[in-house]
Amino acid sequence: MLASNVFNSNEPLHLVWVGLLHSATVIGVLLALLLISRVLRSPRIPSATMGWLIVIIFIPLIGIPLYLLFGERKLSTQIKQKGQLDLPDTPDTYDHSMNSLLISLGIPSSSDGNSMSFHEDGEVSWQAVLTLLENAQKSIDIAIFILADDEIGKEVLSLLEDKAAQGVQVRLLLDGVGSFELPKKRLLPLARHGGQIAWFIPVLHRPLRGRTNLRNHRKMIIADQEKVWSGGRNLASGYFGSDCSENCWIDLSFTQQGAIVSTYHMIFEADWNFATHTPMNSTKGISQTPSHGGSRVQVIPSGPDVADDPIYAAILMACYMARQRIMIVTPYFIPDAGVQEALKLAALRGVVVDLVLPGKSNHRMADIARSRYLRELAKAGGRIWFPPGSMVHAKALVIDNTFAMAGSANLDIRSLFLNCEVMSGFYSDIDIQWLANWLEVLRDQSVRHHPQPVGVFREMLEGLTLLGAYQL
Repeated sequence: MLASNVFNSNEPLHLVWVGLLHSATVIGVLLALLLISRVLRSPRIPSATMGWLIVIIFIPLIGIPLYLLFGERKLSTQIKQKGQLDLPDTPDTYDHSMNSLLISLGIPSSSDGNSMSFHEDGEVSWQAVLTLLENAQKSIDIAIFILADDEIGKEVLSLLEDKAAQGVQVRLLLDGVGSFELPKKRLLPLARHGGQIAWFIPVLHRPLRGRTNLRNHRKMIIADQEKVWSGGRNLASGYFGSDCSENCWIDLSFTQQGAIVSTYHMIFEADWNFATHTPMNSTKGISQTPSHGGSRVQVIPSGPDVADDPIYAAILMACYMARQRIMIVTPYFIPDAGVQEALKLAALRGVVVDLVLPGKSNHRMADIARSRYLRELAKAGGRIWFPPGSMVHAKALVIDNTFAMAGSANLDIRSLFLNCEVMSGFYSDIDIQWLANWLEVLRDQSVRHHPQPVGVFREMLEGLTLLGAYQL
């Protein structure tokens, strides 16, 4: 009798739990069906599609959250919120197959008359940053992946505080993951002086504000909408030293002036408006800065805010159009099947393919993941070079004497398909030759790497590591 009373007294609670479990099951099934339909409609390689389907169907408690966090690359909702990059309309009839391809993908045409200055030396690049900031009279816009809590980071913030106090409009856009270690208190003086700070998808954020997996890897400093500093360097001490034998990284940056600055400015505006939750206003009316330089340059953005993958497309086309040489420097080499095949075919048809990489990068998993690709490329005739001792962080590509690129994008799946990136494409002989000479010197200082066959367990380790290639 007592047991019956206890059961009856708990019956309402029991019914509540049954109802909640039933509701959760129905919601889970509906969500799984929705995600399955998205997976089947998304353009993926068959193995990736099958992988997501298996995880969502058979392990839904793990598969559904994972897909919501990492499953989508091009986010239509975010693109609508942010606006596809409101890039300038620069009609141009320059006859170059790369220029035509990028225009067809929505990228503004290359423009002539720009001024270019490359920085192979860290101290030279740092002086260029200081000059740009100190001479700014009206506005300073900075988008950076890493702003470090070190001497470089502190000096940059001090300069920005002074400029903001003088009435210069200062906007600082930081990536939530890249600058995660920067103490927020370091930014308070800048805010007190009137500077504006925004975070591109902070690590902790509302789900609708985007996936933490998507990063803004673009690096640019724009002064008075007239000059821009960009490239591969972050604002941290390791990127600006002159002695690269130990602590300093080999990197590449550049300053530009001319019509292309308006494209950089519009990219920044789109990123800023997205990060600050403000509507995207048209910036078509921004005037293009006149210049009297001799460089023809094309700014090439890529990322979830661009409908296609222009940087990836440019690399593929460059490999197929090469006739004599392909020279590449990148810190991480985890290409997709398309780029890997294009490089191998180039080497097999007699094109000299030189790939310069760090012997050991700052990401051990990336080094493991690249091994399989390096063996395949070397077998096809490609040459791999390791500069002794130094971490290589530069990102550049040279094709024959006809085209070159440099900027923020690594030659890995994350940069090519996930991150917000920006590269500059170069068409002028003087810029292509400068990059070619710089790469040749770096190559000649390096040791050629001859990948060796590996055993079964190493191949398994590489395969397991490649399962997370998008996250490396």
